[in-house]
Amino acid sequence: MKSKGRTLNELVAKKTNEIYLTKHFNDLTLEQKNKVYSEIVKSSGKSNPDVNRLMKNISSAGRGLIVLSIGLSVYTITSSEKKLETAGREALVAGAGIGGGIAGGAIAGLACGPGAPVCVSVGAFIGGTLAAFGVSIAW
Repeated sequence: MKSKGRTLNELVAKKTNEIYLTKHFNDLTLEQKNKVYSEIVKSSGKSNPDVNRLMKNISSAGRGLIVLSIGLSVYTITSSEKKLETAGREALVAGAGIGGGIAGGAIAGLACGPGAPVCVSVGAFIGGTLAAFGVSIAW
């Protein structure tokens, strides 16, 4: 993810070089300039394949962690002598983690703005962790 986008002049220079190779933008006709602008607008709707791949991998890792977490909770409950009490504790800790993650992500989103997905992810992680540990310690 990039922290700062390209300027219009950078985009114009890049697209001019891609389409017309050696020509300079100021040397183009009005029709050619309009084609450059059109290509800039078209490319703005394209996603970055590297980011798509990264998000797919992160999504898979997240699903794996959910399965691992559920598996650990089931193991903790089944190996406990007080199964009902342990099940309640596990459910409360998991619920607090989810709620804390949502709250932490929302607060980070407000603090960092909508264009900061890394900030929101970190906020969600911190919020979820603090809430889960807090409930676990309080139990």
